[in-house]
Amino acid sequence: MRGSAKARIIVCTGLQILALLSVVGCEQQKSAISLYVDAVTLREAGEIKASIKKLNEAVAVDEDFSLGYSMLCKIHQDMREYEKSASACEMATQFNPWSFEDHFNLGWDYMMMNKTVLAAKALARACELEPDHLAANINAAMSHYEIGDFNKALAYGEHVERLDPRTPGLQEFLSDLRGIIAQRSAPGAEQRW
Repeated sequence: MRGSAKARIIVCTGLQILALLSVVGCEQQKSAISLYVDAVTLREAGEIKASIKKLNEAVAVDEDFSLGYSMLCKIHQDMREYEKSASACEMATQFNPWSFEDHFNLGWDYMMMNKTVLAAKALARACELEPDHLAANINAAMSHYEIGDFNKALAYGEHVERLDPRTPGLQEFLSDLRGIIAQRSAPGAEQRW
């Protein structure tokens, strides 16, 4: 009898602690969400600096608040502050690895900063998440071309062709890629490259 009463007290105390911790966690989340909503309102009103400040407060309150990082990414990208945008997108993708938009924006930021290896990686992930997104596939093809991964560039380019064969410049791009790949696979190609 005594052991079961003690066990009930321990279990009840444990449940109370868990309930208290979940309430504290909810309050923290509400605070980050409240700051995020304020930031959205400020952004819509054209108060960009104040919006950025609120978003920075939101991610300080809740370090894994991916929505806050995602919006910081978009705002900095709109301002052509690609380093800051990429930093925010990296955090957003870390806390929400299934966000197509964040991977796509991260890839774009890296392209704008001429970090093509990182761009190719981010855009490849975006294409995994949304395989039929035209712009993601175009940018993935271009970034893989830039880093010399011609086979992957061709695969993305051919997928673009299936999605929209009228994409400007696509046929020339594919022809160029096929030529490069053919040259590389020709006998003695190692000596030329």
